[in-house]
Amino acid sequence: MTEKQKSVHTALCQRGFLPAGAENYQKFKDFQADNLLYEMSVSLTVTWSGIFNTLYRIIDGFFCTVCFYRDGEISFCVRRPKAPHDLRHIVDTLYNLSAEAGLSSLLIWAVEERFLPEYRNIEGYDMKADYSDTMSEYVYTTADLLELRGEVNYYKRKRLKEFLNKPNVSVRDITKENVRVCLDIEDVWCGCQDCPLCESFAGCSKKTLKIMTEIFDGTRYQGILCDVDGVPAGYAIWEKASDNLAYMHFAKAGIPNLNTYLYYIVTQNYLSSVTQINNGADLGKQGLRIFKKGLGKHTLWRKYLCEFTAKKG
Repeated sequence: MTEKQKSVHTALCQRGFLPAGAENYQKFKDFQADNLLYEMSVSLTVTWSGIFNTLYRIIDGFFCTVCFYRDGEISFCVRRPKAPHDLRHIVDTLYNLSAEAGLSSLLIWAVEERFLPEYRNIEGYDMKADYSDTMSEYVYTTADLLELRGEVNYYKRKRLKEFLNKPNVSVRDITKENVRVCLDIEDVWCGCQDCPLCESFAGCSKKTLKIMTEIFDGTRYQGILCDVDGVPAGYAIWEKASDNLAYMHFAKAGIPNLNTYLYYIVTQNYLSSVTQINNGADLGKQGLRIFKKGLGKHTLWRKYLCEFTAKKG
């Protein structure tokens, strides 16, 4: 962190914010049940907390986090409760906390497009909203992932059929006992990547996966390992948030085209009862963006960065 970030981090800790790491996960994991559809899973807050030095505080039912990014930015994320709530009050509270910590404005990131009018209607501030594909999330219907319709998916259907017909490919459930095998698969994947490039976008995904292996419980989270010739070659870990939605948290394959098979098996055998799967953001990484766009027909769940400054005059 920069010296400015360290100063703000200390000031917010003095004002009731706590580290959002695995050690505090049990304290707020049940808040997930109160999240509105499509809002980011609190699990991602935990797994990425080490990368972004994330702090959290629950204020009047709002789950508020603040992240400290590599480029020096400091921004909050507000997860709203389903119960009736006062959005103006939480913006006022966070703005005042930010000012006390030495910030000249309040940044709230990952604000969904449907909530923008409510934020704009809050009086007393000048509010600027910037859109970015980087923070928007890819949402697929389970039907589209299973059917892979159209000419554009011809080769994908062909590769999938080849995997389905291979007797040397098998899957097994991830458990608390074998979840760390995912780290070995991640090592293989990392060996084909440019580590400095990955770090420049969002940090090391293996570090976040390690935290997931620590909180994986086999109930809230599910996953599969895919073996090829008896050797672990791919994995996927997801979370069913409701009857309508599941989050795909991690999915990696150590051999070409295996991801197509992984997503199909997960959708068909484990998530066919849900309507949609949220596959997260692409973080601005071109390779990840190409993969997520090519996975199938999707909706980009648009997110914004909102900046609040005191209204002049």
